[in-house]
Amino acid sequence: MKILVTGASGYVGSAVVKELSKRGHKVMGLVRSAPKAALVEKAGATPVVGNLFDTGPWSAAIKDADVIISATRPVRHGEKVSVAESHRRSYNHGKMVGNLLTAAQGSRVKCLLMTYGIQGFGDRGDKWVDETAELMPKGYERTVSGAYWHIDKTSRRTRIPITNMFVGWPYGSDGWFGSIARGIMRGSCRIVGAGGNYLSLIHIDDLAAAYAEVAEKTMFGNRFCIADGNPVTQRELLEFVAEQTGSEPPKEAGFEAHAKRTSELAAELWTCSTRVSGEKMKERLLPELKYPDVFGGGLAMLEELGLLASDKDTLPEAAGF
Repeated sequence: MKILVTGASGYVGSAVVKELSKRGHKVMGLVRSAPKAALVEKAGATPVVGNLFDTGPWSAAIKDADVIISATRPVRHGEKVSVAESHRRSYNHGKMVGNLLTAAQGSRVKCLLMTYGIQGFGDRGDKWVDETAELMPKGYERTVSGAYWHIDKTSRRTRIPITNMFVGWPYGSDGWFGSIARGIMRGSCRIVGAGGNYLSLIHIDDLAAAYAEVAEKTMFGNRFCIADGNPVTQRELLEFVAEQTGSEPPKEAGFEAHAKRTSELAAELWTCSTRVSGEKMKERLLPELKYPDVFGGGLAMLEELGLLASDKDTLPEAAGF
């Protein structure tokens, strides 16, 4: 199968590229620059350099693909972005994905897999969430409102179905998880608010496998919540990391204080409670996860990073969390 991945050099995109390449698929990775193209090539894909706002070689590459996976996100985790800027990016993101679909019209492309975060379902307290939930976006997923309906309308016009992947907090040895661990060890990390809100997570390896399964099983026109089904509260997660790294438990910070320090969107992200079951994913895609919960997965990641209490000789460099 020939698969084009946009955002192929990013955290999610690069993991998906590696998984698809490992499974023997011919993978093309769309990136904006030559340095990022080198990263994609190293991950096992053929790089395609281009900008979705402009015509270029990417439009020809799309027509040669069986499936497109959009792993691009308008706002990256940890970015200090205003609400107004997030909506501007969302609008542009919708236009770029619309250009993808338009360029693919009438070609061999069977489906587009879109990436969203589970905070698109909003703050649901302690209620369980699944694929049938309405969109009530919070945090970085406020950007959903500017792109989701435009992309959906373009999908119907071009007759290319979309599978919407609502992804839990993806964690691994890279990315936000390691930054949080180092922040806890330095004493700079904070529990935002009371810390009782639920975070739904997925290990990056399981996430990549889920994308590959959707593509291979041609489960097109669906919605999937990609989460391990064992959500933890913000407090449980941060105190677990503190215990495993031999650090003091994080102190609390109010919503407003954290918003001022980071951004309103980041504070919403950390306090949004989205408790995702993941049952459909397990039933139809991955009956057995590599890491069924963040306690086992997080322990493995901390060991890989050399941050367990037993491995700690010196504190790492200060993190910006």
